[in-house]
Amino acid sequence: MALIGRERRAAFGTRLIFEGLVNAQGDKVGAIVHDLGATNVLSFSVRPVDGDLVEVSSRIECKNANPFTWTHALTRVDDRLHDLERTPDMPDPCVPGRTEYAIATYLADKPEHAPIACTMIDEITGGRHRAVFTWTGPGAITWTLDGALRRRYTVASERIVSSEQGALTAVLAADEDDLLSDIAPAIRYRVIDFMKDANRR
Repeated sequence: MALIGRERRAAFGTRLIFEGLVNAQGDKVGAIVHDLGATNVLSFSVRPVDGDLVEVSSRIECKNANPFTWTHALTRVDDRLHDLERTPDMPDPCVPGRTEYAIATYLADKPEHAPIACTMIDEITGGRHRAVFTWTGPGAITWTLDGALRRRYTVASERIVSSEQGALTAVLAADEDDLLSDIAPAIRYRVIDFMKDANRR
């Protein structure tokens, strides 16, 4: 019998990770869901941009759940779909731009690991950027892009518990219910729709 949704994730040890996006006042103003699968990395976010809610989802197909072996990347920004395929001239290691959480998660339980340097491709523009992921102290991983700090991750018990995302902070939620508590209905409905689709996969 074929496994789908939560059964598949339980059987293959894949993970669903929920994060709330919190502003400086402590209000939950957005949401992120990561589905780290056996052969794919799926991320979904709803966040405020210039007064509007913007929805972005990205599916990265990989070999053996290794983001450096991606074969296909599909990103949807609201209703516009962007498709990026690996080409023979791409440097190795080379990853799509929205796999940064998977790489940081890989480092989270390896504090002695050397920095990971790679070329990151923006799925929207096709532009290539030099990225480095490195431990910068106890409980801290940083991601730099073209030499500039892009994100700082806080790690506890070998898990990413928060990350700075510009003016917002992504904070680990215990589960879907925890994520959806005290959040605006417009965000809640988008996350629920995404989870319905995820549970059918």
